[in-house]
Amino acid sequence: MPSSRCEAARAASDAGGGSRRAPWRAVLKFPHPLLALAACLLALALCGAFAAGRGVYAACFAASFAALAFAVRRFPDGGRGRTTVMLLGLGLALRLLFLCAWPADSDVNRYIVEGALQRRGGNPYLLAPGDARTAALLSEPARQALPGVNHKELAAAYPPLAELYCRLVASVSPTPLGFRAAAALADLLGCAALAMVLSRRAAPAALLLLAVANPLSLVMGAGEGHLDALMIPLVSLALWAFGSRRDGFGFALLGAAGMVKYPALALAPFFMRGGNAKKALWAAAPLGAFVFFAGAGTGLFASLAAFARFNAHGGPLAALLWPLFGPAAPVAAMSIGAAALALLWLAVQDVRRGPAAACCVALACLPTVYPWYLLPLVPLWALRPTWALWWLFAAQGLVTTPGWLRPAGLGGEGAALAAVWLPWLGLVLAGAVRPLMLVRGRAFAPAPRLAVVVPARDEAARLGACLGSLAAPLAAGEIAEVVVADGGSRDATVDVARAHGARVMVAAGGRGGQIAAGVAACASEAVLVLHADCRMDAHVPRRVLGALSRTPQVAGGAVGMRFAGGGTRLSLVSGLNTFRARFFGISFGDQGQFFRREALAAGGGFPDMALMEDVELSLRLREAGETVLLGGGIVVSPRRWSGEGFFARMLAVLRLFTAYLAARRLGLADATGRRYFLRYYGREPTIRR
Repeated sequence: MPSSRCEAARAASDAGGGSRRAPWRAVLKFPHPLLALAACLLALALCGAFAAGRGVYAACFAASFAALAFAVRRFPDGGRGRTTVMLLGLGLALRLLFLCAWPADSDVNRYIVEGALQRRGGNPYLLAPGDARTAALLSEPARQALPGVNHKELAAAYPPLAELYCRLVASVSPTPLGFRAAAALADLLGCAALAMVLSRRAAPAALLLLAVANPLSLVMGAGEGHLDALMIPLVSLALWAFGSRRDGFGFALLGAAGMVKYPALALAPFFMRGGNAKKALWAAAPLGAFVFFAGAGTGLFASLAAFARFNAHGGPLAALLWPLFGPAAPVAAMSIGAAALALLWLAVQDVRRGPAAACCVALACLPTVYPWYLLPLVPLWALRPTWALWWLFAAQGLVTTPGWLRPAGLGGEGAALAAVWLPWLGLVLAGAVRPLMLVRGRAFAPAPRLAVVVPARDEAARLGACLGSLAAPLAAGEIAEVVVADGGSRDATVDVARAHGARVMVAAGGRGGQIAAGVAACASEAVLVLHADCRMDAHVPRRVLGALSRTPQVAGGAVGMRFAGGGTRLSLVSGLNTFRARFFGISFGDQGQFFRREALAAGGGFPDMALMEDVELSLRLREAGETVLLGGGIVVSPRRWSGEGFFARMLAVLRLFTAYLAARRLGLADATGRRYFLRYYGREPTIRR
């Protein structure tokens, strides 16, 4: 929200009795975008009450998401307490509205039958709804649901906690209303847990609105009663647990989510971070729920395999691969998905991006995807509310029809499938160029001054050209200070640095230690690291300061590089560097890394590592905020890639890079970087003279 609008809201509230009440009083002011959102959601609920046609339903669904975006962006800044209570009250009212107006989905009939069957001693993994023995074991209310069960010939395919949930709800009320009320309650409890997460993070109250008034969760939870709504509180509570350093509890909750719907198991590895790898074993604890149905043996997964064989609907990658692989397309899609998840697990290590990215990839690679499969994403969206996820939610009105229209066809194939996933992919790619946020995150303090830190060791022959490239921006005042961090040079490096007017700091222990010492000596709010064998285009400092000024949420990033000279091999290296920095936010030191000093303060400052300091810096910046790649301006010497053994060197860099990322995830990384320095250079880092 623009600052002028925030100030106006505060001023209006101050006039009415004190700034402490500004946020919630501003929410009550009329007119307010919340009214437009409420009107659109009322129209959407009436679609269920009057069994509207597909076009009307899709229009109301899209309008509701547009109104949600408008309300979130205009929501008064600041405030939690009473504002949070008001939003949760709004969430309760909306769920009651959909509970009263919307007809249940046919899946609820299966929930009723399988839950009631367990109460009479039946095993839902052994007895299909169409089995002649099933009806005799059902109570009269459950027997009424039997004709509405789809795929009656197949026994249960849901995981065991989902089945136990069905048993619990059926014991209270074996009716569609009972299951819809349970889904609404689970959804609302998830919103309350998410409120605790956002409060701990000091996040804007507006983010809670993304869950409280999310049209998809209202329709698929309170409206249709899908048990996927149970994953909203499980994921939200897991976020709270990890934020409270109760990692074992967090992993157990994610394991429980996976025992409600199997794809949720993909989330657990993305919460692994240094030191909690052993606690990740708690994710396996909910697997004990299988013991309640052990009598089914291999039948526990028989129906799941049968569904996978003949029911492929809505999975974009499987649909794309079908012309090439035919019936094997689902297997091919899931294999590609597994490889993509492994890559994401290595490269995307911050909790704001990793779990949401994993969930999206898993969904895109499943053979069957329905809108309610997206419900675990609702709390993750609130952590980092991108426009790409907004579109993925909002476009679900295109890919399937509400329950009363499904006998006429499910929809969601062909053009409709492309209309959902291609724009989503486009927004993801655009977000790699610049952050595309529905709600802006934490704003850092202004950074009007830029320091340049140059790590060097025995670089007298090249340092002059490096420092000479800084002369013009220094003269223009775009660079406030230059510090050369010397690592114990035995040549004239220090003399060259002083001759160019640079301040010299002597440090040791490898390049990370040098840079850390140089950063500590700087007074500027922003720092750019320039290697001694690189030159910088004169426009770079202006672009760096401009990027930090335009987007206060940017913690840092990289400028981008090209090799002096050229050639196919060097173009390959620079292209891979650009791809990695653009799409994963991990840059190397020769790409002109820059950052706000404030952004690194909470993460322990600049990583004092002998090697891999550049990778660690990138990962810390991603945890602190948004990062950008500016598109080029650093000219790098090709000396390290010249001569024989080009591909062997490339492979060695890739192995070391991958090993560090994996070790960091598992808490096994060498925090000093000495082990990586020895492997790469074949010697120990220099000790200070």
